[in-house]
Amino acid sequence: MGVLNSLGQGVASVWSRLIAGEDGISNITLFDASQYRCKVAGEVLSVDGFGIELRDCYAAPSPSPTLSHREIRRGTTIFLACAKEAFADSHLAESGFDAESVGVAAGATVAFVHHELTAEYYRLRRDDNTDVDLPRFASEGVQPDEIFSRSLGDMMACLPARVLGLRGPALVMDTACAASGHAIGQAFQLVRRGDAVAMIAGGAAATVSPIGILYFTVLGALSQNDDPKSASRPFDKQRDGFVMGEGGGAVVIEDYEHAQARGARIYAELKGFGCTTCAINLTDPSPDGSIEEQAMRAALEDGAMHPDEIQYIAMHGTSTQKNDLTECKAVRRLMGNRANNVLASSNKAQIGHTLSAAAVSNLIMAVKAMQEGMVPPTMHLRTPDPELDLDCVPNQARKAGVSAALVNSFAFGGQNAVLAVRGVS
Repeated sequence: MGVLNSLGQGVASVWSRLIAGEDGISNITLFDASQYRCKVAGEVLSVDGFGIELRDCYAAPSPSPTLSHREIRRGTTIFLACAKEAFADSHLAESGFDAESVGVAAGATVAFVHHELTAEYYRLRRDDNTDVDLPRFASEGVQPDEIFSRSLGDMMACLPARVLGLRGPALVMDTACAASGHAIGQAFQLVRRGDAVAMIAGGAAATVSPIGILYFTVLGALSQNDDPKSASRPFDKQRDGFVMGEGGGAVVIEDYEHAQARGARIYAELKGFGCTTCAINLTDPSPDGSIEEQAMRAALEDGAMHPDEIQYIAMHGTSTQKNDLTECKAVRRLMGNRANNVLASSNKAQIGHTLSAAAVSNLIMAVKAMQEGMVPPTMHLRTPDPELDLDCVPNQARKAGVSAALVNSFAFGGQNAVLAVRGVS
């Protein structure tokens, strides 16, 4: 496994800070946000081992002699770091793996690759004070050519594959906040079908930018609370929107017999994958949680599991009014009378909403909870919402045995992805 977010870099470091209840959310420093309604975020400013400061990623030295800085954007750099950590942790390279049987599946919010193009558009309109003449700009070479190379969505998968020498399937999923969930689900199915022996799967997002914050502010999705210690507060009655978080994560999914034969350290067994679509409107989940419940139930059925086996749910828990309410309704529909006995926490209070990396972040933390017998908390939960009456592990990590968990990710557009995972002895 590999992870990088505003709490730090590396699974051990991020896990220890998460369990300690520490915050990665702070005032925005990547740009001047003084005139924005949202002024806080979970930023990632550097990537260890790459010699890169992400404040100036595109002008920085290349992280690999095989890559030019024009091919690197911030989100891809983050995912590349996570993929390298996960691949090293798997020790596949030392086992003499077949490069054609190992691939990459990445979740990316590809639309945000075009932030710079949007910014360029507004800059040119301001400077010319006329409508933008795109053919003229193209003929005059106004758009820097590196913007185009960075705008290719498949970079998130193909660059890690090139750096690590992988020749198996490579794909990028763009389903917004469920993207890494769908990417892991697709990787899981490729391995299960025998199309790959192993896949590096996950996702990343780096959208703390003037355009990124603007987009979500216009949608009314971001918290306008200026206090970094309380702006993101999933399941709290006073929640008023999510906080943008940057980060990424990657896991190596490997065929069980193959992993066992080479003596690999197996953290957990991925049992099932379920996905549904609400298709109500751009931002809203289903009012009663029925479509989200269907995704959770599909993941359990795919893994031949029963809801009674689940002790922990890594909640999507964005800190928005509708998402938190709908997700809690969905859990109650799924779990019935057992709902109060299931632990259900959200890490977005500490790292923000990492969009296309949300699902893989949840998966890694759920696996660590099973390994360590410790469930991460939902921080900043000060005024419980009586409508959200699950055990959200408020404000302090809790010792608890977890042998099976669900990992939720619910996206704009009603795109839902759920993973079912079980511990191994």
